[in-house]
Amino acid sequence: MTIQATSLESKLDTLEQKAEEYDTRTNTEQRVARSEENLQELNQVLSKLESSFSEFEQQAGVLTEVLDQSLPSTAVHARDQVRSITSVTQDDILDIIDDSSQSLSSHIDDIRETRETVKTAIDRINDELRKIRREKLEDADTAESIQKIDGENLDARETIESYRSFLNSLLNPKAPISELKSRWQGIEKAFENLDTDWEGFRQRHDLSHQTIEDLKTLSRDGEVDLDELSDSSVNEMLDVSELRSNIKMSL
Repeated sequence: MTIQATSLESKLDTLEQKAEEYDTRTNTEQRVARSEENLQELNQVLSKLESSFSEFEQQAGVLTEVLDQSLPSTAVHARDQVRSITSVTQDDILDIIDDSSQSLSSHIDDIRETRETVKTAIDRINDELRKIRREKLEDADTAESIQKIDGENLDARETIESYRSFLNSLLNPKAPISELKSRWQGIEKAFENLDTDWEGFRQRHDLSHQTIEDLKTLSRDGEVDLDELSDSSVNEMLDVSELRSNIKMSL
């Protein structure tokens, strides 16, 4: 009986040891599988963050380097957050995996949150670009209006068209920042050589404010009745050679 009891205890010990080994092996296999899934998910979210941040840097470059404007505070914060989250090294990731008390899920969630911050910052930058574009396109419209009554020429028309085309591409630029900056500098310089605002045109030709208003109407409508013009406006227009040769009178 003693021999049988000892034998039974031995078998139980063996079974318990095998059960522990099985549990350990099963837990290890499950952990490895979970880690592999997390690593795959980590790579996916990092790839999406990289893509969003690439767009961010392009638009930030257009705003700050091409147009020489300041970056919004939300965009500065987003850039800092990306630098922080991407400072995590492969060794750091491996340490998280090796530590059973930690999980990659938290780090993955942080990356997702950072990407959302970046996307919000892109929207903010694009809002600034839209505002700048709107203001500068108004300048283009004014320059075009002045050209109509000041004597249109091909070079001026091409300059205004290039100016508009560049501004309309701000939200979806296709070229590197350095190339965009060089192009913009050339376009802007040529544009600034034109009459781009009515007040400057008024001062250059020593015209009255009323004459400028009449010229705006003439440029916009293409014609104006003589009885709507004062004698002083007519005389001022005739005193400017460009206006005298470009404005036609008809009955």
